Amino acid sequence: MRVRQTGGVGLFGGRRAKAQEWHGRSAELADAGLYPWQVLWEALAIAHPAEGGGAMAPLGLRGLRVGFKNDPTSVYHGERHGRWVQVRQAEAGRGRMQMIVWVGAVLPSFDVVADHGRLVGQNAPPMIAAQSPSDVWQDMECRAGTSGILARRTVKATQSQGWLYDLWLAEALAVGAPSQPAFAGDPVDWQLPI
Repeated sequence: MRVRQTGGVGLFGGRRAKAQEWHGRSAELADAGLYPWQVLWEALAIAHPAEGGGAMAPLGLRGLRVGFKNDPTSVYHGERHGRWVQVRQAEAGRGRMQMIVWVGAVLPSFDVVADHGRLVGQNAPPMIAAQSPSDVWQDMECRAGTSGILARRTVKATQSQGWLYDLWLAEALAVGAPSQPAFAGDPVDWQLPI
């Protein structure tokens, strides 16, 4: 199923697709920017989530720190496909949020940025060039190396689903790469290579 690409931020709207058919099939998505966020959520879901694990349990993540009104910072953590994963969301001021996704995989160093909806980067794997231009990549930057894959963006709080695309991208880049060992200490205090 391919969803027509739309301009603006239409992919972040409340429109529902037949997302359920993609449940747990993220590896089959060759070009995530063509799909609405609801499809990404289903595609990134794991087969057997922990019961009572909170809103992020379907993705195999648990809230280490879940934001609230006076402190919106959230940290979600878990193991996916044999790799440690963290998603961090923090207020960036003026109604904006900083989204950070880290996947523990060891790769040769490269950087990727979004340029007018197209992913570009030096020394980037070929799958980067294969991604269609899409608004979902707007303001995203990604870098990889021996400390893992880190994707981040600062977006309007109303466009907070962008991290799903970043998680898909980081995990797609990690396929076949060795796993990064866990950092020392409590995962909520891990110093990610930001």
